[in-house]
Amino acid sequence: MERLDPISDLTDMRAQFERCWPWLWESLCEYGPTHNKEQLWMRLSRSWSFFWPGKTCAIVGEIVNWPIGLRDFNYWLQGGDLPELKTLHHGIEEWAIGRGCHRATGYGRDGWADVMHGPWEKGTRRRVKWLVGDRHAWAA
Repeated sequence: MERLDPISDLTDMRAQFERCWPWLWESLCEYGPTHNKEQLWMRLSRSWSFFWPGKTCAIVGEIVNWPIGLRDFNYWLQGGDLPELKTLHHGIEEWAIGRGCHRATGYGRDGWADVMHGPWEKGTRRRVKWLVGDRHAWAA
């Protein structure tokens, strides 16, 4: 399978981002949002994160460089139609390999490791404890 480059033309990216935003927002809200719409757009427009829109889904990823030289491609957000999402993974990972990434990572429900292609190891799980308020307070 060929690599799948992220969308890079800013005009097209913004239009696709607006169309896909509901799926990305749902993904962000799954465990409590960390970014609002314009903050996510800023990351994409500055190439701090990368965007792959599908017809009925969208994926946002990022590259993480660790001090020991390990380089990860992190599936940060995935939303929309699961069967279509799965068709994008291999091409995105080929793109990541081309950028020098050694492994792919992602946080979320354990079920993601079961439905994504290839041999995924179930790693650490993220724990969240709200010290003040709850995740719904940040959803605005």
